[in-house]
Amino acid sequence: MQDITLRVEDARIRINGEEYPMRLTDVALCVRAGAVLEACAAFGDAPPSPEAVLRTAQEAAALLEDALGAGAVMRISGGRPVSLALAVEWLGVLAHAAAEGCTDALLAED
Repeated sequence: MQDITLRVEDARIRINGEEYPMRLTDVALCVRAGAVLEACAAFGDAPPSPEAVLRTAQEAAALLEDALGAGAVMRISGGRPVSLALAVEWLGVLAHAAAEGCTDALLAED
């Protein structure tokens, strides 16, 4: 039997001096962040219900946790609550970094 070795990515990101493993691929993070941003954009069509805002805030926080690991949101925020606006800001920064990382990786393979 032939023995092969496959390259494995161990993507990590440093946020506020603390290192986090990236638990989603760049593409998955960008696509899922886009869905949260689309939900927020829909709030401009009509005043959102408090339940819709809460649901979207929970989705944003859950995506951050999926991307960075359980407890990441509370560690980053220093245990303080994270508003929808702040969670969306964080997602935007992470998605931008992911898109740049994906582009850099593709260019490096050329």
